[in-house]
Amino acid sequence: MFASERENMKITDIKVTPSLGAENRHWSLLKIFTDEGIVGLGEWAGGPIEQLKQMLIGRDPTNINQLHYDHLWQMQGRGAGVEIALWDIRGKQLNAPMHELLGGKLRDRIRVYCDCHSGAHWTREDYQRRWQETRASGQLDPVYETSAYVSMAKEVVAEGYTAIKFDLDVPNPWKLDAYDRSISRRQHHHIVTTIESLRQAIGPYTDLSIDLHGSFNLADALRICKDVEHLDLLWLEDPIRWEWGNVAALAKICQQTETPICTGEIFYGAKMFRELMEQQACDLLEPDIPHSGGAIEIRRIAELAEMYHMSVAPHYMRSAITGMAAVHICSTLPNFLALEHHSRNIPLWGTMLDIKNPIQQGYINVPDGPGLGVDLDEEAIATALPAGVPLWS
Repeated sequence: MFASERENMKITDIKVTPSLGAENRHWSLLKIFTDEGIVGLGEWAGGPIEQLKQMLIGRDPTNINQLHYDHLWQMQGRGAGVEIALWDIRGKQLNAPMHELLGGKLRDRIRVYCDCHSGAHWTREDYQRRWQETRASGQLDPVYETSAYVSMAKEVVAEGYTAIKFDLDVPNPWKLDAYDRSISRRQHHHIVTTIESLRQAIGPYTDLSIDLHGSFNLADALRICKDVEHLDLLWLEDPIRWEWGNVAALAKICQQTETPICTGEIFYGAKMFRELMEQQACDLLEPDIPHSGGAIEIRRIAELAEMYHMSVAPHYMRSAITGMAAVHICSTLPNFLALEHHSRNIPLWGTMLDIKNPIQQGYINVPDGPGLGVDLDEEAIATALPAGVPLWS
């Protein structure tokens, strides 16, 4: 039977979980049901799904490209978790893993780098609270002391990670002005000496990255980049907020320091990265897998980056479902460096799948089962909800 004569599979229903709570970053999971009994697992960015149902019910879930450009592209990052479920359906239909649908894997396991935040993992609410407390007390929170960073680094490296990352644009009592992006001499000293202490603690062979979240002005950010050149960072991330329309400013930093510059986690779609690469404004890219548009867009970004001799180190902050989709995607990218893990402090990340605690010694094995190659442990997930609240609706 020719493909044009075959009756297409149809989407019949879509269900999502409630928010799994602030302690789980308000993750919401998604299932797409089909008339052939195949169910795809994905993730939902939260909110009503009535419009999503109107767009997708009755459509063929196996034509992922068409659904991407008809609907999911317009949803930007919200559509990527839906696309994951479509890849899961197609893989289950063909009895093939997601990586095979993307052309085949180049590696059997994926290197993971741990985002350690600071001397303690924190939520967005923690960060805001600590800024308020620091301004009121005039004291540095103990979790931002250099010794706390060093303790965290040793703990994480002992778990087998070969690459770690820390934030150093943190609440501190030395900030000169609440609005200006200048760095005081005391704050600069704390940043540089903390990085020096981290390098000394973990040795020369564990990769170390630092994130500044675009918090500083050009002159001060460049000074930091140059003052840590001797510490052999894997990268320094977002020294300035270049997304405000000044790629040339980031290019100036990149061209004047030997410290590798990384960026890209808040951009959507491959086209948004073009100017960044054309101006050689960074040394490697960190596209966020859902926010950048899912598997289709991440692969386009990676292919473009390879033309400019850049590696990619994808970012994501969602659940283990997105994490396993990321593993499949990264297994197919020739210029893949490492995948970020942002949920070491969230137990549910490691228990929500039938494969428990998939990160072992800093790596995740690439599943070879159909689709994502994993299933949900719904009993474990249900523990994140109040008693009596249904898991799916």
